[in-house]
Amino acid sequence: MPRNFRLFTIVFVIGLFVAGSICMTGTGAFAQDKVRIGLMFGLTGAASPIGPPQLDGAKLAIKEINAAGGVKMGAKKIPIEFVVKDDESKPDVAIRRFRELVSENKVNVIVGQTFAPISAALNKEVKKTPIAYFPVNVVAVTMFEKNEMAETTFSIHGSAYSIGYAGASYIVDKLGYKNIVFFGPAYAFGRDQWQGAKDAFEKRKIKVEYFESPVGTSDYTSYLLKIKERKPDIVMLAHWGVDAINVLKQTYEVGLKKDSKVWFNWMTNAFGSGVPPEALEGVYSLMGWYYDMKGFQDAAIVKASDEFTKKFQKEYKYPPDPYSAMAYEGVKEAVRGIELAKSLDGKAIAKAIMANPTFDSIKGKGTWRADHQPLFKYGAYVTIGKGAKERKNAKWDLVKIIGAYTGEDYLPSLKTLGY
Repeated sequence: MPRNFRLFTIVFVIGLFVAGSICMTGTGAFAQDKVRIGLMFGLTGAASPIGPPQLDGAKLAIKEINAAGGVKMGAKKIPIEFVVKDDESKPDVAIRRFRELVSENKVNVIVGQTFAPISAALNKEVKKTPIAYFPVNVVAVTMFEKNEMAETTFSIHGSAYSIGYAGASYIVDKLGYKNIVFFGPAYAFGRDQWQGAKDAFEKRKIKVEYFESPVGTSDYTSYLLKIKERKPDIVMLAHWGVDAINVLKQTYEVGLKKDSKVWFNWMTNAFGSGVPPEALEGVYSLMGWYYDMKGFQDAAIVKASDEFTKKFQKEYKYPPDPYSAMAYEGVKEAVRGIELAKSLDGKAIAKAIMANPTFDSIKGKGTWRADHQPLFKYGAYVTIGKGAKERKNAKWDLVKIIGAYTGEDYLPSLKTLGY
């Protein structure tokens, strides 16, 4: 064999070996024996009514995927290993925990968050460290702006702007009320809802009176009494976490419900079960999803919801919260992205998801938009609270579904977000 040919052969073989090594290890796709997912929620602090049910939803998704053999990576399946962190409902703590997950725990994907400011802070971290990040809480609408959203962040639960817009639209278009008071907290979750509601009201030429409580307020009595004096047709409440439970209780205690209807913008099981039945009775609200969809018009949604609820209750002995459901769906989407990309590289996962944006969920078909939030078949469900006599289970039989909000105007237009 000529010397030059032997040299060419050696170089060619080495080249193939190096190329193969890059394909196997460069993205981390096949080099690991486990896919590592970081789960971080507000398990303590102001977000603690919601964080633990979120964690349970995420863990259930991982358990199901592992029971089926793991994440499909080409011809093989790789099990998921997860690491849990508590962000303590504090952005500075969350940033430290994020860096620990990436540098010390070597996670490939992060799923989590309960508070909007924490998701926003971590989205900035993801811009510097492009790991695949799936916040499963409701985030600030500004996070979806073109210049703000990180390439590898996908926020499955949307923004509080949509909650406010949908609630206001339903109140005027379906319930017919025009004398309305909006009462919210002085933090992003409340103010984003107000912006959405204000846009919907202005579109319908409805003037609304706005009240705001400072951060840290626990006694809302003085605000509620002033609102009661106005005798509005309906009051929209936009609080969150422990604040939500307090304002719902106090709304009942001051007798506001005797003269006005109450609309709680974003209900969860944690909030509804945290107040007496009489405080929830007759209260309208939006929910991202509810575990008991019986009677809803879409049989496929009822079936999918029932199946998920049964699995969750068997595992944890309590029904899933809407935030449990979205954490579950967030993990599923993260894994779908990995399998599509056949890679653990954040940018590869992002590219694969945007190339295949439509997915199935317990809210119907979802499709990721350019701003990395999905448009679901059903954006939110309209509910009304049950009193003690209506309930089959005193603690968990909280509301009944009376409608749904559909259509793309549930989300802010891509144009307004800079796309």
